[in-house]
Amino acid sequence: MTVYDYLKKDKEPIPRWLLEIKEGDPFPYQNFFASRIVYYPGSYTDGHAVKVFGSTHSAHSFVYVDYMLKQNELETEIQRHPFKGYVNLFKIQLTSYDLAPNGWNPSISPSQQRPGHLANRRNTAYSFLQILERENHLTETHGPKRLAVVFLFADGIATYDALFCQKKAHRNPFAVLIHDHGFGGNYDKFGQYGLMNRIAAQNRVIPKYLLVAENSQPWSTHFQLEPEGDRGGMYNTPRFLYQSKESRPFYKSSEIINHYN
Repeated sequence: MTVYDYLKKDKEPIPRWLLEIKEGDPFPYQNFFASRIVYYPGSYTDGHAVKVFGSTHSAHSFVYVDYMLKQNELETEIQRHPFKGYVNLFKIQLTSYDLAPNGWNPSISPSQQRPGHLANRRNTAYSFLQILERENHLTETHGPKRLAVVFLFADGIATYDALFCQKKAHRNPFAVLIHDHGFGGNYDKFGQYGLMNRIAAQNRVIPKYLLVAENSQPWSTHFQLEPEGDRGGMYNTPRFLYQSKESRPFYKSSEIINHYN
């Protein structure tokens, strides 16, 4: 079975709010974060997460996080190379309050966390929600009628903490794409035993799925589903689907943080 075969077995209906949202509406914070979300730290302009989870109808909402692109560069790239089969319907500009109205209480000490250490020297922070709509000539076999992507100029580790690990956070992300680039400018890895894995384990905020690049390590909380993988990213790297052990029968949730005890 392929990545796509597994995820097609875990479809969800398109959220009603996504079908009804229109240009000029405020950011639907409650509805967006109550949706299945695929989180992609260090995303740059890679559309692979949308391809894998969107085309299988397993998720409709995405959070792309990076601090290496100016907003005008990202928007130009989105216009020139939109997500395949989709048009950019409209966007909603966001503030930090829109995404974290209850603030952020870091899960780890400031000495370990260095959010945006390169960002402040390069770009100005931004965030926006982009609503995508499927091209008229395409059908459900290509993907859902609409998708929602939040693009966020921020540190991928701190943002995971701020969006999903706070006391009033809605739910765990549905999936996380993990690709640790050796020269990608990040101060710590997203994969196994890195700071993001540590924050997730400490708060028991474990996604159902991980999509992990060949050169990265999956979290110990997950097991591999398929051996073939699917190629994506700048260098067309194989990426493999992992599922949370917690979703299997008789799995003890306490095992999640054993490594950190």
